[in-house]
Amino acid sequence: MKLGFSTLGCPQWDWAEILGTAKDMGIDGIEIRGVANEIDPMKITIFDEEHLEETRRQLNQSGIEIPMIASSVTLGEKPGSEKGELQMQQAKDQIDFAAKNEIPFVRVLLTLNPQPIQADLETAKVRYQELCHYARDKKVRVLIETCGLLSDSVKMAQFIAGADEETRGVLWDIQHPYRHCKETPKQTVANLGKEIRYVHVKDSVVTENGETEYRMMGLGDLPVFDAVRELYRMGYDGYLTLEWLKRWRPELKDPDVIFYHFQTYMETLLAEVENEK
Repeated sequence: MKLGFSTLGCPQWDWAEILGTAKDMGIDGIEIRGVANEIDPMKITIFDEEHLEETRRQLNQSGIEIPMIASSVTLGEKPGSEKGELQMQQAKDQIDFAAKNEIPFVRVLLTLNPQPIQADLETAKVRYQELCHYARDKKVRVLIETCGLLSDSVKMAQFIAGADEETRGVLWDIQHPYRHCKETPKQTVANLGKEIRYVHVKDSVVTENGETEYRMMGLGDLPVFDAVRELYRMGYDGYLTLEWLKRWRPELKDPDVIFYHFQTYMETLLAEVENEK
């Protein structure tokens, strides 16, 4: 399996610091969720016409890839709403952007709220199918994340079933099915199987007042080991990417501590999983 980190965890770093850290770590990939003050990937300077060639050269020379654009696009808006149409256009623009830059995955969401709040699943399903159809022949998969109502992996399996097999896929955030639906990793993998194309990793606990408190890897109670073991048994060889929510929660520990700890922890965990009898 490959290891990566999301730029969500280092909102104060510029591209040079992001890439330099990834090179020092020997990490496989950098997921783009904003760089410095710019959250819109199509406005980040490393991807503009002036800098794109140099960005590609730097990545190739470093042996590092950008596996995913983690968009904020939501599909659960009311049918016929202006916001819903704007979200769809944004998604198509980012699919085109990913295709141009040879980025294999674009993430979309049902809602921005990870809690299983009400959303129009049927409309979202139609929109998702439209995006998967749009991505055909572009070498891009549109990944829908296990969050909101789609934290339920049974609902997720039903949701993606009608979409194009060549361009659909699931981003498994291991926290949400476990926290919101009380699913074990074994249940999630059994329900979604090979549809899992990408994985977000983090660790946390739930405090006495019911709030999620994010912790360094291994210091929370998320079943990370079990999740990786189930993925390994399934033959998954994709990304395990740290999603550290520093951009939204500035009180969290700084990335220069968290990223290196994640790498050490996950490399040890992967070795343990691979050596299990």
